[in-house]
Amino acid sequence: MKSVILNLIKLANSFLWGPAALIFLGVIGIYLTIGTKGVHIRKFKLIMSKTIGSISKKGENDGDGVLSSAKSMFTSLASVIGMGSIVGVASALIYGGPGAIIWMWIAAFIGMIIKYSEIIIIIKYRRKAEDGTYVGGPGLYVKNGLNIPFIGEILVFLMVIVCLLSTAIQSNVIIENVINMIPIARNYKIIVTVLNMIIAGIVVVGGIRRIGEVAEKLVPFMSIFYLIASIIVIVSNYNNIIPVIISMFKGSVSKVAITGGALGYGIMKAMQYGIARGFFVSGAGQAVFTVSHAPAKVNNPVEQAIYGVTEIFLVTIICTATGLAVLTSGIFSPDGNSSIMVTQAFAQTSKIFGYAVSIATILFAYTTVIGFGYIGESQLSTIISSNNAKFFKIFYLIAAFIGGITVLDSIWDVTDFFLALIMVINLIVILLKSKEIFDISNDYWKQNGE
Repeated sequence: MKSVILNLIKLANSFLWGPAALIFLGVIGIYLTIGTKGVHIRKFKLIMSKTIGSISKKGENDGDGVLSSAKSMFTSLASVIGMGSIVGVASALIYGGPGAIIWMWIAAFIGMIIKYSEIIIIIKYRRKAEDGTYVGGPGLYVKNGLNIPFIGEILVFLMVIVCLLSTAIQSNVIIENVINMIPIARNYKIIVTVLNMIIAGIVVVGGIRRIGEVAEKLVPFMSIFYLIASIIVIVSNYNNIIPVIISMFKGSVSKVAITGGALGYGIMKAMQYGIARGFFVSGAGQAVFTVSHAPAKVNNPVEQAIYGVTEIFLVTIICTATGLAVLTSGIFSPDGNSSIMVTQAFAQTSKIFGYAVSIATILFAYTTVIGFGYIGESQLSTIISSNNAKFFKIFYLIAAFIGGITVLDSIWDVTDFFLALIMVINLIVILLKSKEIFDISNDYWKQNGE
């Protein structure tokens, strides 16, 4: 029975993440780009200045909310800069070839305007919770924006499932990498798992403010740490940089051969896996990875929406560094193992860098775990009372424990299935609210068109 269900899920995923779905995403991206007058293109330099340029400045925003815009962005980044930035990229290369990286860039370009639009309606329809924090998401913008509460409740239910499944996945990643780094820890796997639960639980129980504080410090550190290691690996293989870049662009628009001269990849594979993994990493349109922007201190939704553009830009840089490190190292093979390929690429330059990837993977997975802890509870609180929503923490910790001690078979496929369902429904909602999104965006830039 289990195998039948899993086969049905895989079949559904082939459709939900297949060519038709990718065309759907592209059409929506073009439509939103036209409606917002290409704001993520025209105002890109200004957006970077207002977001990245303001991170180092002291002081807090003066709008409603509980977190600065930067902290909200880092909290959101905590849930997206996870295994997708490492294993997800390696997987895209294995199944789609070098050209998949270019299509990941295209997915990022489309995802920027989708996430920008998504954040606008999240902020527009957010509400103040009983504990003084702000929450927002499908449960509110579908109920109050479209007056169809049961659709919002379905989305919240699916999001909670994804949060629990993903918590188990990322906890498993943490434990396995700790064991790989410290082999003796395998004898104490349950103890390591419990420690992981405690460390994650301490942060999550502290609520969004504590999560924001941790994310603001940890996300930049781990990202810079990983990028520096990636650059060193790429530069140490400088002879391969130009050939790799050529193979990426060539593989994105035509058939490309792989080792031995055999025909390896075609444009459709590069497109499918590049865009699918690109959207998986950015989380654009999937609601789950965007609701962390709701607590931001802003007076206008656009003031926070621009951080969504920056968020995807930063994630794309990390993904590109991963892809280039793997391809320039020379260890890339279509028969490779995505779980260890990046570690192999770094370790080939130096064993120290192999450990660096393991450390980065643990940090990436940890921030993702605490991100899901906030997302699950906050979304439940949009359809039930905040006190009842707190019970999510119990299921969250159970998921972290199960993920740490269990071999998670096919759980990625199940998670992909639920994410696809969320994205399809959520994007339809965004289309239905598009006129309001366009009005809010265009009015803001008309008044603040610096």
